[in-house]
Amino acid sequence: MIDCTTAYGLNFQFPALDATVGRSLRDHGEFARMELDFLVESAVGQGTYIDVGANIGSIALPFARRRPDWQVVAIEAHRGIAGLLNANVLNNRLFNVEVFHAAAGAEPGLVQFPKAPLSQHRNFGQIGINLTEEATEPVMVVRLDDIAPADTRLVKIDVEGYEPEVLKGAKDLIARKSAIWLAEATIQHPEASRQVIATFMDAGYQVFWFFAPFVTYIAEKGIPANSTGGDANIVALPPGVENIWNLTPVTSPAESRPGHSAAYPYMGRYGYSLVGPK
Repeated sequence: MIDCTTAYGLNFQFPALDATVGRSLRDHGEFARMELDFLVESAVGQGTYIDVGANIGSIALPFARRRPDWQVVAIEAHRGIAGLLNANVLNNRLFNVEVFHAAAGAEPGLVQFPKAPLSQHRNFGQIGINLTEEATEPVMVVRLDDIAPADTRLVKIDVEGYEPEVLKGAKDLIARKSAIWLAEATIQHPEASRQVIATFMDAGYQVFWFFAPFVTYIAEKGIPANSTGGDANIVALPPGVENIWNLTPVTSPAESRPGHSAAYPYMGRYGYSLVGPK
């Protein structure tokens, strides 16, 4: 069953029983708004934004609307979710968005990816290659180095622990040092997080912590009872790019992400009290 809602002035189709992305858009009118705002404010001039693990377009579509001079490449591996993503792009007439039904990885080819029915009650944002116990189907794998336009300036990766494989297929793009990267780095996948941080540090990037609640305290459709859940990420800035959001630096790949709001001063813009460690 498919539901539909409005958020950011856009129409979104989503699995009716989706526990996170779709529900947040429907009930609160936003999802990971801080990630969206950071990407939009980092999109200076013109360029291309690549969203790896785009889901139904909860970030890619409002980005495309707010930055119409930018091109957006939205990559989604789950067949049903990619279909909804494509429908959302067309229904909102966002002709600066190109959708790839594919997984991004180290080498082109095929990979077995879960084919969870859209009728399930679950968090569709947590579906990834690591879910080996589920029924799968072959999905095309693309390398970012093969599809990234020359003017790629922003890349977001949220692929449930598969981030290191995505980066292996983006060595040239990383080496160009022309893009800002936002990549998931969670305690659920600690080794993947360490590898992601090490990859960017070794390449000469400045690496910072970034946390984005799923729903903020300024949500247009209402504030959730509990707004502590969210996405843990790192931001990698090329040399010479200003840290415009005053992000907290990562000192080493082995460092644990700060768990207090004072480490994320930008959260004050969204109604959060900035409290230091106890």
